[in-house]
Amino acid sequence: MLPPGNPNIYYAPEARPPRVLQYSFGVQREVFKDLVAEATYVGNREVWGAAPFLDQISSNSLNAGILAAHGLSLSNPADRALLTTPVGSPLAAARGFFPAYPGMPPNSTVAQSLRPSPQFSAPGAVDLGPPIGKTWYDSLQTKATKRFSHGLTVQGSFVWAKGLVLGTGAEAGNITTLQGIPIYNDVYNYGINKQLNQLVRPEAAVISGTYVTPKFVGGSTGMKALSQAVRDWQLGWVLRYQNGALLQTPYSNNQLNLQLARASPTFWNYVPGVNPLNVDPNCKCFNPQTTLVLNKNAWTDAPAGTFGVSAPFYSTYRWQRQPAESMSFGRNFRMGPEGRFNLFLRGEFQNIFNRLFLSTPATGTASPALSASPSTPSTTAGGVYTGGYGYVATIGGAGAVPRSGQIVARFTF
Repeated sequence: MLPPGNPNIYYAPEARPPRVLQYSFGVQREVFKDLVAEATYVGNREVWGAAPFLDQISSNSLNAGILAAHGLSLSNPADRALLTTPVGSPLAAARGFFPAYPGMPPNSTVAQSLRPSPQFSAPGAVDLGPPIGKTWYDSLQTKATKRFSHGLTVQGSFVWAKGLVLGTGAEAGNITTLQGIPIYNDVYNYGINKQLNQLVRPEAAVISGTYVTPKFVGGSTGMKALSQAVRDWQLGWVLRYQNGALLQTPYSNNQLNLQLARASPTFWNYVPGVNPLNVDPNCKCFNPQTTLVLNKNAWTDAPAGTFGVSAPFYSTYRWQRQPAESMSFGRNFRMGPEGRFNLFLRGEFQNIFNRLFLSTPATGTASPALSASPSTPSTTAGGVYTGGYGYVATIGGAGAVPRSGQIVARFTF
């Protein structure tokens, strides 16, 4: 008996380069001497983007039409149970269903036998297609620049932005799991899969600059020595502050993905007016080891045989803000006759304020096959959570590294 296998990667024959329209307009003005302000609107639209996970042929899954052709309906509990029953079982035979091809394992489900290509156990892997992906991006980008004077140069920017994707994103057609890859609810319902772009933060501020310490004016020997020690040190900084990362709507437990032989479950339904967070992730007022940070009461599972109506992401459902703050401090020391030798020393520091960054909590996205959504949490004997919806991994998690630094030295002659 030959178990269902997986197809090789193939290219959608209708694939084409995406068409991207980019446009911007802005104004700039010198507010007063050495200070310039500007504001720019930036937008773009993309069509014909590669959307491999919205390819219906590649999905190799069932829909209402295929079920109806075999006298089945998702609204019938007996039919839903039949779809997950082994095709070699007496129940399947009694309903008139048999292995789809000679040698098909009898423990394959009835849903597997009804797939358009039952010899394949998983969706096909499509690269560069089909060209049905779309993206939308709009932003207002403001910036102020303090030009160099009195040893100081500063630039600050603030961006308001919104990004949406439909089937395509930063993965650029690759089928590997990458950060920001779009997810989908129903491959046969194209429009419902439009969602927020995970890589676009609605608000982001960046402050950067340099400052060179001045020399002290004075004729005394002590003042000259002090001036020589503190002058010409260069302080630099890049500080970025933005919204937290989006948290995904939990996957459903209604087994619709098994009944339709699909790779990904549908979603739970959001309960309007209920905060999906048990605590403010930015408040520093909770112990992540003894607190489930997500509120399972904000969701109800999609009814049996139906797709969830929630969006994959909500703009207000976000994790902890995690600033990126780095600074450097250095100086050139000129030595020898006519300054022929130079020693450059610089200290570089990341997460300079030693902020505590927590890894993203468990939201039900780890294993679609297990539908790891709101469920009974697990704890140690001491009450420390080790799993469950809203669990934050504090050991071996994916949080940011603590404060770190390095010293760089360069001698030229």
